[in-house]
Amino acid sequence: MNVRSILKGGAAAAVLALGLGSSPAFADNIVMWVNAALANGPDAPLYEELKAFQAATGHTVEVQAVPPIEMEQKLFVALSGGAGPDVMTLDIAWVAGLADAGLLADITQKAGPIASQYQPGPYSSGLFEQKQYALPLYTNNVALLVNDRMLADAGIQKAPATWQEFHDAAVAMTNKEKQTYGVSLGGNRMGAFQLYSFIWQNGGDIIDAEGKSHVADPASVEAVDFLAKLYTESKAMPDSVLTAGNWDEVHAPFVQERAGMVVTGDWALAAVAKANPDLKFSVHPLPAGKQAATVIGGFDLAIKANTSVPEASFELVKWLSGERSIALMRKYNRLSALKKAATPEAIAALPPNMQPFMQQAAAGRARPVVAAWTQMHTDVFANVWDSVIRGKPAKEAMTEADAAIKNLLEK
Repeated sequence: MNVRSILKGGAAAAVLALGLGSSPAFADNIVMWVNAALANGPDAPLYEELKAFQAATGHTVEVQAVPPIEMEQKLFVALSGGAGPDVMTLDIAWVAGLADAGLLADITQKAGPIASQYQPGPYSSGLFEQKQYALPLYTNNVALLVNDRMLADAGIQKAPATWQEFHDAAVAMTNKEKQTYGVSLGGNRMGAFQLYSFIWQNGGDIIDAEGKSHVADPASVEAVDFLAKLYTESKAMPDSVLTAGNWDEVHAPFVQERAGMVVTGDWALAAVAKANPDLKFSVHPLPAGKQAATVIGGFDLAIKANTSVPEASFELVKWLSGERSIALMRKYNRLSALKKAATPEAIAALPPNMQPFMQQAAAGRARPVVAAWTQMHTDVFANVWDSVIRGKPAKEAMTEADAAIKNLLEK
């Protein structure tokens, strides 16, 4: 493969010139933007997969790798001006905003016949106002990382599987004199992301499929109260819960063996192991409340609304998100969003620490796909979490949040 790389607008663009010889008469060129982690060098697995796609279809693909922190804004600017890529990878939290702005192609009819092959949670992340705008490229969720030594020293034989066991383990690993704690969570929007799973686990909801807020419902309030009191009453969290604003800061007490547990995703595994190679930890599905649930993340594939190559673009989306995604994502230590990726055989083929994430995949829930979700997360739920861990009653905080969310839904 002859790959020519150039720098343009702060992002690397790789034009794939494969020398395929004669191409079908209706071959098209597809411009694709991807999050840079998938295209980190000419030997990235994505390029080999695109080479196979081009050989099979005759279409050509130009890849532009964009840092995730820049991609959402770059997409809005480019697509709004009628430019930008034909196909793009999207953090699942961006789908609603781009779809609401009319910048994504409606793929409902094309996606319908293949919808059943995807896990429900990841598939729903591409659904906005009852229309499908994206298909899942890969998924992730949050699980429980446990310091095995600290758990054993606390006299506990197995990782917690219920809320009560989670509470008891957190309290048992907390020692004021040794300055050790049971669990590490984040502050502001990081803590907000971690609490969504607990709301669903308690039978609560955030925004339902009809667009109605349930933030002030008793089950939702109870979940926030349960989690916050691990800090305000049990003192089972370090004070970093007040300020931790990124994943490194959330993980730090766990890495330093000052916190026995942390709620985080599969993206943490390499970072934790690198930061403390001697740390002995295990990964487990989130302790279940009234039901199992875990908030999902990941990236979707979407198509530009006014693309000149709609059929070829959907072929590419279907190719990358289809059955070949299981092997492709394994090369990245990522999880395919296909149902086939969650069979016992497929799970057994994953690295041991990745298996618990896929074991709970059926309980994965996407955050509400509403246009104002980013604002709800950063301005509403982040403030809820900050206020309750500083002592504000959960019912009061969630009632105020409910009013703010309803206001945003009506705009």
